[in-house]
Amino acid sequence: MHPVHPYSIPFRGRFILLGSLAITLLFALPRLALLSFASRGGRIDFSWAEFGIRSLYSFLIAVLFLLVNLHPRWSGVSGLPKGINRHLMLGLVNAGLLAGIDSLFIRLHLSLFEPPFNERLFRFFFRISMVLEVLLVVLVAYLFRLTFHNQQVRIANERLLKVNAETRYELLKNQVNPHFLFNSLNTVNALILHDPVAASRFVSHLSDVFRYTLTSRTVDLVTLEEEMQFMESYLAMLTGRYGEKVRFELAINPICHTSRLPPMALQMLVENAIKHNVASSRQPLRVRLATNIDHTLTVTNGLQVKKDPELSTGLGLANLNQRCLYLSGREIRIQKTADTFSVTVPLLP
Repeated sequence: MHPVHPYSIPFRGRFILLGSLAITLLFALPRLALLSFASRGGRIDFSWAEFGIRSLYSFLIAVLFLLVNLHPRWSGVSGLPKGINRHLMLGLVNAGLLAGIDSLFIRLHLSLFEPPFNERLFRFFFRISMVLEVLLVVLVAYLFRLTFHNQQVRIANERLLKVNAETRYELLKNQVNPHFLFNSLNTVNALILHDPVAASRFVSHLSDVFRYTLTSRTVDLVTLEEEMQFMESYLAMLTGRYGEKVRFELAINPICHTSRLPPMALQMLVENAIKHNVASSRQPLRVRLATNIDHTLTVTNGLQVKKDPELSTGLGLANLNQRCLYLSGREIRIQKTADTFSVTVPLLP
């Protein structure tokens, strides 16, 4: 549901009506207090007709000045000609209106009712009452415009943050795929030299992998089933290269197949596990991919750190964390024990 625009006609109309009634009631309270005093035996003349007319003045003043001061041109929604100071112009309009209604309402009131005391004194207090009401109405309108301005600033900031996040996400995706391409070409080159048959199978799986890579570039999320189909080809490539040096275990609950995650997230975690750990016939590297009951997926590998580990920038995990945070609002979890290293990725239902 879209929020109601504060300068839409229905919203502004309701605000003006309710605001005018509230201001009218506020300025009627002193006269109602006089009525209460008179009802307890006080010697004060009270006229219901005059009370009604004075309340009508208050209501009309509130409606008129709210209509003028809440016009979209004063908030910048619809523009004024260049070179015109919006606040100065509004002040002049308010002053002109006050001067006009002051003369009109005083003449009308004196034609309908006799002043309860000296006419000059009555005119003075009448004008003071109108000025105070106009000032209150102008203040209410100013607070309304200020709130609208702050809302516009907040919306603009949210839009900028969204655009910034989307831009950063696109950069993150563009960083992941070239990294994978570089490693895959190195693997093909190594296999061609000593095992052409294995290289042929590798190229077949590589074709599937790059087909997925190209199609996934245009989407933010893929289903876990699609990701695992891709991972089967990728793991087959790794098995063709490392043989029994790397052993994979899959424990994926079929219920989670329709869950979604960032494309190629699992490939990067498996690639990191092999990159930073020893994988040999005597010391096979075990990598496990398993779904969890909390709607996450964990990639766990044995911790068999190389004697001369490759320099790690941490960019891969940082990128994955940013992608998950942007898409799901949840971060990845990294756990390290004496024997294992695991990364848990959130799945979107």
